[in-house]
Amino acid sequence: MEETNQIDSSEIIFPEETFKFFGWIMSTIEDDSAITYYKKSMQYMKSPSSEFAGVLNAIGNCYFKNNDLSNAMHFFDQSEAMALKVSDSIRYAKILGDKALVYEKKGNLQTAVHFLKQDILYSQKFNIEKNEMYASILLAKILFKQKEIDQTEKILVKAGQIASSKSYYRSSLKEVIELKISILNGKNPKKELLLRRQLKQIEEYLLSTNGNTVLQRSYWLIQKKKYEYNTKKIRLKLEEGEKTKKIIVVILILIISASLITYISLKKKLKKKRLKIENDRQFFQQKLNDASSNIEIYTEYLKNKNKQISILENQLEEIKNSASTQLEEEKLKLQETLNSHLMTDENWNTFKREFIKQHGDFYNTVIENFPELKESNLKIIMLQKLDLSNYEMANLLGVTIDAIKKSKQRLKKKLGDRYDLLFEIIDK
Repeated sequence: MEETNQIDSSEIIFPEETFKFFGWIMSTIEDDSAITYYKKSMQYMKSPSSEFAGVLNAIGNCYFKNNDLSNAMHFFDQSEAMALKVSDSIRYAKILGDKALVYEKKGNLQTAVHFLKQDILYSQKFNIEKNEMYASILLAKILFKQKEIDQTEKILVKAGQIASSKSYYRSSLKEVIELKISILNGKNPKKELLLRRQLKQIEEYLLSTNGNTVLQRSYWLIQKKKYEYNTKKIRLKLEEGEKTKKIIVVILILIISASLITYISLKKKLKKKRLKIENDRQFFQQKLNDASSNIEIYTEYLKNKNKQISILENQLEEIKNSASTQLEEEKLKLQETLNSHLMTDENWNTFKREFIKQHGDFYNTVIENFPELKESNLKIIMLQKLDLSNYEMANLLGVTIDAIKKSKQRLKKKLGDRYDLLFEIIDK
């Protein structure tokens, strides 16, 4: 069996006979692998055929031994249909007896009796003594349960004659005698004594010749071999598992190392960029302080701030897309730097003073012609005067481009027809 698991089935001379024989061995010692071997043998058998019907019948018996009555009946039905198809009356008779066992197990004794009587009739018709004997003994047991003593005794007479005819039927003869003793139940001590003496002789004979002892020894040897085989398979799996585990550990180490190197590299780059941005900010702040009276320098300063804000926003986006949570500290630092570049109230007041110094006439004209303008409107108008785009305004004020557009739309709605006049003043 172990050898057949290691070679291709095409190398076996008679695979159907080989696997069927393995199935018979394992079913004899009631091992669950019997069904597997029987099904393997079916792959190489002609269908429909008597051999195929026989294997289906054998599988049904395996399920019956395991008390799986549903599957047992399923395979008995298949076997019966094929036996009838190929006109195998002997197989058909045996199947009737097997189906009777299922009905008896289910408690449907009437149906079991019906099938057994049919089995006996077919066996007598085709002179299958062995099958007639088995069916008769089983029928006698059921009838005895139903307390139909006369019929039981009548059937046992014929079964006993067949069982006594051959030495290898002694096991069946033992069953016949045991049934007869049960029927007597102490009513005829003399006859019962003779039967018990006969029973003892048969038991002594079976003890020296019956194959049950050999089968039991074979069962333990096979179980031992199976456990050794399974242990070997488990050991090989464990060894493979250890190898796989080592490979996974190496891969994890490489991944962690690569991630660490990437993180350190990214952190260094971000630190350099943050320092550069901070230095640029300080440089332009100093430049503003040195020339705070010059609005052109201030305009240049604002444009540079816009560039720095764009760079900072890109860096923040990179960190957001990164899977590493360790970059959170860098994110906070960049956010602080970004906030310092935005136009705060203090920065706005400084800007406004410098703007009025440089463009006082423009500022006064706007205030005189449009007294209803609020501070938020003036921010947009003054930045527009410096020729800053919507994008640049949004960056400086820390709002979205849509917010700038909406502010301009509200301004246009507020001024109505005078909106064009405002932009004429801005352009001049």
